[in-house]
Amino acid sequence: MGNTSILEYLSYLDREADLYAPYFRYDHLASIYVGGGTPNLLRAEEYHRLMAIAEKLYRDIPGDIEKTVEGIPQLFTREKVQAIKEAGFNRVSMGVQQMSDELIKYSGRRQTHKQVIDALDSFNEAKLAANVDLIYGWPEQTTEGMLRDLGELVDLGVRHITHYQLNVAGKSNFSKVQRAVLPPMEAVIEMYQESQHFLKGKGFRQETVYDWERIDGIPGRFETGNAHRYQYESILRDPFPVEEQKVSETRNMIGLGYAACGFPVTWPAENGPNWCYMNSRSLETYYRQIGAGRLPIDRQFSHNKDDLKLVWVFQSSQKMALDLDTYAVAFQSDLLADFAAIFDELESRGWIEVDTHRIRYVGLGQFHIPLIQALFSYARLAELRSSLKQGTTGGTVIPISEVA
Repeated sequence: MGNTSILEYLSYLDREADLYAPYFRYDHLASIYVGGGTPNLLRAEEYHRLMAIAEKLYRDIPGDIEKTVEGIPQLFTREKVQAIKEAGFNRVSMGVQQMSDELIKYSGRRQTHKQVIDALDSFNEAKLAANVDLIYGWPEQTTEGMLRDLGELVDLGVRHITHYQLNVAGKSNFSKVQRAVLPPMEAVIEMYQESQHFLKGKGFRQETVYDWERIDGIPGRFETGNAHRYQYESILRDPFPVEEQKVSETRNMIGLGYAACGFPVTWPAENGPNWCYMNSRSLETYYRQIGAGRLPIDRQFSHNKDDLKLVWVFQSSQKMALDLDTYAVAFQSDLLADFAAIFDELESRGWIEVDTHRIRYVGLGQFHIPLIQALFSYARLAELRSSLKQGTTGGTVIPISEVA
């Protein structure tokens, strides 16, 4: 995308914010995340415009919240990193995937190990907190190579590492072409277990099945005011926080931009509107809808109370524990009873432990959380697929023609 195209896109993003502003002006902004994709394609002078767009929605932006820009190593320059800092961002999330120049070729990227190191040095000089994404279960990857890469990031002082398993699905090149060079499942499980042992031994705390937070940082490296926080993810994992036996607030995710997703929610007991949406995946349609003064939503799904339960279970499972008391307050229901058959099976396999207040994923149960999440949603997805085949939607899927 050339610079003219980027400027045009930013102008439409600005106009989309105008359309949403009346609805969210009085919400409390808790974090900003610019991504996925490669927002570091922008030129240095364009990052201020991103923050101005956020200000349209929420007026004054609190100075102490997390404001993150995502990007890839080869597109970060010192000039660009400094501009990100000056625009008001305080965290960078860098999708590295692999530190090895040899292994990164399987993703089609041309990044180098040196570019990763140079980018981290730039973040540290600009006093930006940094998160680095690495993937295990990669083609031709070994446990030893994985631990070497993790060790290098640890030695560099990175405080937050997102370490997740390669998702081999759909029509991706990994699925269609590279299956022969993927490590077997037994080796992938070993990688997960060995990375757990390694990172815990290096002073990291496991926040989710894939997020690792450093408890004590190396002095002088990434020591910013919010370096210990990862608000965007933690807020999503707790949509209905409970205090003093009541839901204290609800937490929304509002997405702007081409193919963006959002999830505005209200407390289930209030029976208010709860829905998720996806913006148009056609850039031409996205522009046309905004040009007509319409929200550029391609599809949306209205959640009933049972859907919200699944949302809560899915997000809480990321934390490797389900709080029975929070669920009871939020939904006026018993979590163990609502999903009794699933929990009985998981307990029989030794994948969970249950006490008076919570359910904890343990052992291989942690590794298999993505599989378990799909198990919880299986019956509801089957119901929705059946209704679509019959030509009915049960009042859940709302066509774009009905979106104001």
